[in-house]
Amino acid sequence: MDSHPEPPDTRTPPAPPKAPKRERSELALDKLIDFVLIFIGLYAAIAVQRWQDTAKEKDAYVALLGDFKRELNANLEQEGSIEKDLGLITDTTPGSNLGPMQATFTHFFEELSKDELLVKCLHEEFATGMQPGETHVKEECHPLYAQFEKAHSEPTESFNFSPVVLTPFYRYEVWELYLADGVTTFRNKELAVQIAEAYSNARLIEKQIADIEATFNDAFMKQVGRSAATDMELAEIVHDEEQAHGLSEQNQILLIHVAETIKDEHYASLEVLRILELKVERMKKIVLLMREEIEAVQKAIDEEIAKVER
Repeated sequence: MDSHPEPPDTRTPPAPPKAPKRERSELALDKLIDFVLIFIGLYAAIAVQRWQDTAKEKDAYVALLGDFKRELNANLEQEGSIEKDLGLITDTTPGSNLGPMQATFTHFFEELSKDELLVKCLHEEFATGMQPGETHVKEECHPLYAQFEKAHSEPTESFNFSPVVLTPFYRYEVWELYLADGVTTFRNKELAVQIAEAYSNARLIEKQIADIEATFNDAFMKQVGRSAATDMELAEIVHDEEQAHGLSEQNQILLIHVAETIKDEHYASLEVLRILELKVERMKKIVLLMREEIEAVQKAIDEEIAKVER
């Protein structure tokens, strides 16, 4: 037996048999289909996400519109807080537009008229050369002196001034919140402008009512205080008259001063009243304008919601 090993086989192994051309085409087609399906799946997922985002955005927009409609309606209802103190919004004409506040002025001028009548009596009886003993003067005036002195001995019967709180609450911060967050999602910019105008008028009304409140509480209160001080001077004169059944020379001089002061106070109080009436007229007309704006905006909001939900 030959002990030498056999040399290695250096022949190239035969190539594997090639797949038929048809099979290669089917494989490429399968890969293409897989790729297309993956692409379609990704596109569908993106489309679904986009649809969900759009639906969520639409729902948020509709909710925002609904919130504004409710808030605007709440602002519209603030007319009640104004009417409670200043009467019907439609009563705009000066002379009849102060509502319940008018009663305070009526009472004040009634008290002032009593003082004026009293001064007239004292002046006619003691400062015009008429004799104190004349019957018609005593019959007309002395009961007034007695009533006046009695009223001033009982402080509860004197004029009582009570400050007012008029300013309504228009929830302006809702609009500020919208400006901070909602403006990016508000689709109808024209509607946004309409809402802004309504809230701007609400802010203007608040400022005007605050001005009316300040005029009443400050300017009129000042006149009430001045009249109260003058009234006390008159009370001293009447008291002396009731005690002495006459007026000293000093009291006659004081009476002239009191008469002039009461006249000035009457005109100054009338000025405050007229200023208030003009301010209330302007404010109520803006409230009426805002009422129309809010009603128009609410209608526009309903139309916008219907349009978005179609």
